[in-house]
Amino acid sequence: MKSSSFVPFSLLLLSLFLNSACRTARLEGPALPPIEPKPVVTQAKKSLAPKKLSANEIPSALGGLIQSDNWVIYKDKQQEEFSGHVSYDNGTYIFRADYALSDRARHTFTARGNVFLRQNNPDTSFYQARADHGSYNYKTQKGDLFGTRKKPAELVYRNEKGQLVTAFAQNIYFDLNQKIYVLEKNVRIERPTEQGTQIITAQKITLKQLQEYVLAEGEATVTDGKRTLVADTLVYDRQNNLSHAYGARPLTYGATEQGTFAVIADEITADAEGKQIHLDGQVQGWFVSPQINDSKFNEKF
Repeated sequence: MKSSSFVPFSLLLLSLFLNSACRTARLEGPALPPIEPKPVVTQAKKSLAPKKLSANEIPSALGGLIQSDNWVIYKDKQQEEFSGHVSYDNGTYIFRADYALSDRARHTFTARGNVFLRQNNPDTSFYQARADHGSYNYKTQKGDLFGTRKKPAELVYRNEKGQLVTAFAQNIYFDLNQKIYVLEKNVRIERPTEQGTQIITAQKITLKQLQEYVLAEGEATVTDGKRTLVADTLVYDRQNNLSHAYGARPLTYGATEQGTFAVIADEITADAEGKQIHLDGQVQGWFVSPQINDSKFNEKF
């Protein structure tokens, strides 16, 4: 049997806000003359009505229905439990899971089992996430998503131009207030560039969206299929126009229009666009240019 409850709902990238109110069930029976409700009963019904929250409390609150096979209310705990084909879809915000628990006393919402979240934006861009289980505190705007060894958690963002950025990780922690995201264990991020698909891997990646800052730690690599950079730690700091690779003797190799190369150094720094590169410490490497090798000058040797 399907069940449902009215909820205000807000999702910003990975967020869920649920604040359910009771719904009265109606059973058919013999016709009875109408009875005027007593003032006390009327007041009680008004108190059960969903509270209208201001725009400051929930910036993008939307009304909707949470549906599930089973729905249990724990009044003393201020909890509502949904199990079996849990879903919400109003066209803009979409949520699905096998199980979900709304805990208004703790301001949390947790879900597990084939968790799916999506936010569609008016400009055709969207945010999307998949996970085995996760939780969100709508008061602190902090939460987490977890995958399994066989199936990591997944984040997807598509901009209005149709370009996709996809991230995979075992664990994903987020702070929507500070716009900070931390991805841990076997992290992989893919995004399109003019040179090709760029792939970033590491054991831990911290993204600070407001500062345009990325920190990749532990066996970090960046490659676009033609050029590759390998280091223990990689830093991208857009505000300070800095890229920095260090730890475990960073190695960069690949091919350009001028030829192929491989360079290893103690540290590699560059501007944010990668136009000016500095190699520090003990530098070793080689560069091979077909134009030089095939020139008539080399025929003398």
